[in-house]
Amino acid sequence: MDYKLTAHRQYSHRDSDGKCRNHISFFLNDVLILKQKIPFDTNWERGFDRKTAIYDCYLLNGRLYQKRVKHNGCGSTINAEDIREVYYPVSKKLLAQFNIPKDFKVLPYDAKSK
Repeated sequence: MDYKLTAHRQYSHRDSDGKCRNHISFFLNDVLILKQKIPFDTNWERGFDRKTAIYDCYLLNGRLYQKRVKHNGCGSTINAEDIREVYYPVSKKLLAQFNIPKDFKVLPYDAKSK
């Protein structure tokens, strides 16, 4: 079976509590499997609120792995120690409907085409 992992970003969204937040939603075969808040600070200048880059995402053994790094502006360099490798659990109940084999790494849909 072919698995399609995609992400959708939603910036400057006003939540039900009245606060502005950025969200990233992950979908597996067009089914929402995880929704995360992206760091957002209303004190930053317009256009500079998206300081945290999230990349290299993949699904493996019920966890969504990703790398995160805080961008410090134009001309700044990123050192290896600035990169955080994190993972988040995904609902076993949601993943059960896909019958993903153990130790099978699901890459983002756009990464497969490159």
